[in-house]
Amino acid sequence: MNRTVKAALITTALVGAVVVPVTTSAASAAAPSHTTPGHPVLTDQQRRAIVGKFATAVVHDDHAGFIASTTSDFVWTIPGHSRISGRTTGRGDLLGLLGTFDRYQLTISVRALTFGADTVAVEVHDTGSYHGKKLDQDVVNVLTIRDGKVSSADGNFADVAAFDAYFA
Repeated sequence: MNRTVKAALITTALVGAVVVPVTTSAASAAAPSHTTPGHPVLTDQQRRAIVGKFATAVVHDDHAGFIASTTSDFVWTIPGHSRISGRTTGRGDLLGLLGTFDRYQLTISVRALTFGADTVAVEVHDTGSYHGKKLDQDVVNVLTIRDGKVSSADGNFADVAAFDAYFA
């Protein structure tokens, strides 16, 4: 499958998950979330839009979109011992991480969004096939939102060893 077709399929999955309400009533989607001192109140709909911009940038290896959707001190934490595990900070390293996802043909399918006070848990299913290695697992990325942008992503994998083996 060529890169354009793959990107279109991934985008369709992400946009569908982001645009379609995820088991929330109209009243709860319109109700403001928990307030944090010094931070504006965001609705689930607003957080869904913020996560959608971030997810689209990640899927498309869109560097400008990634920078626009994240805070300047954004941190991505990935468990395990693979080449991309650990805490990744700094825009250069983070953009390199996006390139690695693309190079390793990682396909991300969003399954659900669950809203916390200042976080959104994004349930995804990762698959990939790269140089004879296969990946097929569930992941929950917990995104923290600050000032209308994603400030951190913390990965939680169903099978860390499988992820390590894929990105070895």
